[in-house]
Amino acid sequence: MKEDGLKKPTRKSWIVLSLVLSLLFLASSPAFVVGYSSVASSNNSNPASSSSSYSVAPGVLSVGPASEQPSCSPSALCPSMLTTAYGFSKLFQSGVNGTGQTVVIVDACGYSSISSDLQTFDSQFHLPNPKFNVIDVEGKITNSTCESEWSVETALDVEWAHVVAPGASIDLLLTVNAGAQAMYDAWTYSLDHNLGNQISNSWGGAGCGVKGCNNTIGEGIGPCTLTNGTQGVHVPRILSEAAKQNVTILAAAGDYGAWGIDHAEEMVPADCPGVLTIGGTALIVQSDGKYVTEIGWSGSGGGYVTAPKEPSYQKEAKIKDKFGTLAKPDVAADASCSTPVWVYVEGSWDGICGTSVATPLWSGFMADVNQIRADNGFSPAGFVNPFLYTVVYTNSTLYKNDFHDIKTGSNGWTAGKGWDPVTGLGSFVAPNLAQTLGDSKNA
Repeated sequence: MKEDGLKKPTRKSWIVLSLVLSLLFLASSPAFVVGYSSVASSNNSNPASSSSSYSVAPGVLSVGPASEQPSCSPSALCPSMLTTAYGFSKLFQSGVNGTGQTVVIVDACGYSSISSDLQTFDSQFHLPNPKFNVIDVEGKITNSTCESEWSVETALDVEWAHVVAPGASIDLLLTVNAGAQAMYDAWTYSLDHNLGNQISNSWGGAGCGVKGCNNTIGEGIGPCTLTNGTQGVHVPRILSEAAKQNVTILAAAGDYGAWGIDHAEEMVPADCPGVLTIGGTALIVQSDGKYVTEIGWSGSGGGYVTAPKEPSYQKEAKIKDKFGTLAKPDVAADASCSTPVWVYVEGSWDGICGTSVATPLWSGFMADVNQIRADNGFSPAGFVNPFLYTVVYTNSTLYKNDFHDIKTGSNGWTAGKGWDPVTGLGSFVAPNLAQTLGDSKNA
């Protein structure tokens, strides 16, 4: 396996590109211009159509030197705006903020100033400093080039999981490279050490494709269901163990639009049956953060997975699935580059977009849910997909109360009423869905 197949585009390339794009698109965006990674910058093209692997990379926007403070607006979201829009503020007021829970975040490489950057972020937005642990899963990381390529992703994951679960602890698991085996090893490490009941994974890739894959992870990554024991990795077994331990594994759907049947190769690990896959939206809010609407993001990954058959919970929910296979994503949240979020990384404030935003939001949300469940004397939620589809989605009143059903937008597929392959079931109405999951023993 080419271990550089999943590496992130460098932050320098993002910032340079954003400066170029600013000259072209300044008139259309009065405050900010979002720069994409070099792969995603061409009409949001999907690099999975080629044979090379690629990463789930967020776009990044450079907004000036570190001395310039972030300016909150509907086109550059601060924490209070997003927590207001999705209703997290109401959860916090009721004492639900992830207390007693741990969000486990998996990233490659990391970077040395993540702890101080988190403190700066918290100070700027009046957030408490969490209990924060950095764990090098495979030994001390010394590759400085690797660190620089992953600083943006790491800061984003940590800071925004903390935004929606400010009372939770955070365990940041760092792997020595961006390979698929290293990623899956980090999942196993978290399960073996009982670190937390929500594992957030905002990156992944596509490689050999279904027909070209030889049941190994030696060519690119290969579809999730084919990583069945080679090189010591057996993904279905890892996911089964996660379910037994009541651990939710959350994976970004990708930033390059539709994948799967009739489109490009699947994103891994977003195509895994046992993960909660997170798609992307454009979150439209008023200046005070009040929710207006959401639109399915054109870059949101999603579609119909080639190998696994449609699971029973999706059949029972009667989602739109003419292919009879596993459909993704499951849910969604803000990810659009028209509505980025502020991140502090290595001395500067940047606006970040992509499903790498949406994934830590849902991971933090699950920590809030599990606080409620612990208070009720219940075990953690774990693999929540069947409950979301067969209990919440099939009950029209409950679904309307707990989810924002996103009916417009396209990623190659078209969003519409109910589940769709752009935004899944939709985004959370956080206090309502948290209460449903928290108060239901069998969730």
